[in-house]
Amino acid sequence: MSDNVLIPLPKFVLPGDLPWRVGFVTLVDDQLRRLRATGFFLPGRFFGYFFQAEQPVAVSGSWTVTLEAEHPVTMLPGLVERLTNGHFSIVSAKRDAVPDYMLVHDRMDGSCWLWSFPEGLRFVEAVEPVSGDETGGDVESPKMLGP
Repeated sequence: MSDNVLIPLPKFVLPGDLPWRVGFVTLVDDQLRRLRATGFFLPGRFFGYFFQAEQPVAVSGSWTVTLEAEHPVTMLPGLVERLTNGHFSIVSAKRDAVPDYMLVHDRMDGSCWLWSFPEGLRFVEAVEPVSGDETGGDVESPKMLGP
C-alpha cells in the first residue's frame, strides 16, 4: 500500500471560518505581536487538523498551532471515525507521535478529506505548488508547476 493515501469525505463539510472558531488565527496574531511584526495573519486556503493524544493541532502555511481542547475542534476525531466506520483516525496514541492521517480542510468550499500524515502536512504547509522533482530537468523553474 502506498504511503500517499488520499481519502475523500464527500459528505463532510466544515465552515470556512473554522480557523477563527478554534482560535488558530488569534493565536498566530498574538505570536506575531509578540514578535513585533507589523500587519496580521492572512489565513491560507487549506488547513490541516490532527490530534497528538488528546491535544488538537492545526497547521497552515508555516504555522503549526496547538489548540485548546474545546468545542468545535474536539468533535473532529469522532466525526472522522464515524464517517469512515472506524477505519481511519486523525489521533495519535502518544503526545510525541503523529497520527497516520491528517484532516485537510479547504476553506473555500468547506470540503474535507483525509491524507496520509506526511503528504497532508507537506500539502498544507506549501506556500506555492511544487513538483517534488528538485533536479531541474527541462522545466524553467523546477519548483513551480505550470507553464
